[in-house]
Amino acid sequence: FICALSIYNIDKKIAFVQGKVEGYISNVQKGKNGFGYDPIFIPQKKRQTFGEMKLSSKYKIDHRSIAFKKIKKFL
Repeated sequence: FICALSIYNIDKKIAFVQGKVEGYISNVQKGKNGFGYDPIFIPQKKRQTFGEMKLSSKYKIDHRSIAFKKIKKFL
């Protein structure tokens, strides 16, 4: 999954960042945390779906969190 964010500031400079998480789709839904694809997405090098993980663990590797951490320095 990829999250792309961009901002346009008053100096007319454009900031563009990406957050990315690779993984696999499970044949079986597991977990009740999160929403959407979380119960079927297993991040690479992990054994649990996003739906099984604690939110604090998920947010450390989630594509959206990564992108927002990167763009934060431009705000």
